[in-house]
Amino acid sequence: MKIVFIGNPGLSYGYKIFGIEPIPVTSKEEFLKAIEKVLRMNDIGIILLDSDFSSLVKDYIRNLKIKTTIPFIIEVPGLKSIPEMDIKLISIKR
Repeated sequence: MKIVFIGNPGLSYGYKIFGIEPIPVTSKEEFLKAIEKVLRMNDIGIILLDSDFSSLVKDYIRNLKIKTTIPFIIEVPGLKSIPEMDIKLISIKR
């Protein structure tokens, strides 16, 4: 099973270095078309979605996650997004 990243072209190079197949997109429309294309492939196990794009279509992504077990869909931080942090997980060492 393959892992695919759909998102910012600049981030695509980093994912490619680690053996993840990148699908660079520059617009919401390209992002949605790329997702539909990947969902039709039989050899994809995980789809990594750039959160800068996935945040534009939150309901669509939420529904995909509910309906789709394979491939597994994971949203990853984009260039513009700030990763959410759970303050409870942060420990202060003195």
